[in-house]
Amino acid sequence: TDQETALGLTGAEQAAIGLSCGALKPAVGSPITACNSGFEVSRLVIPKEGTYNADHNPPRVSPRNLFDVSAGTDNLLRHPEGPRVTLRFTALNITNHVALYNFLSTFSGTHFVTPRSYQAQVGFVF
Repeated sequence: TDQETALGLTGAEQAAIGLSCGALKPAVGSPITACNSGFEVSRLVIPKEGTYNADHNPPRVSPRNLFDVSAGTDNLLRHPEGPRVTLRFTALNITNHVALYNFLSTFSGTHFVTPRSYQAQVGFVF
């Protein structure tokens, strides 16, 4: 909810939210416990001091833009009738942007967006 709460997290949790204090960054075993200037969190939006409201201004995961590309065909071998072969290629998160999807959720924990990945599918329709 605020800077004090973020400084009370473990080093791994601070690293997950992208916390930094100037040039100082947390590590798994060594969290940042105090920060006088340059406090920044890159993967969460923490409300400004004194503006937190659980209903109207809660902390949120930072907005992000991800780009996926997919191309394919439903009739690879060009037969007009009968069985056909389909083909599809998909690239997910092509910019390989590191982002949080969920942070410290009660039921599912912390999740990051899937890193760049590729998929190829071949199908036979009869």
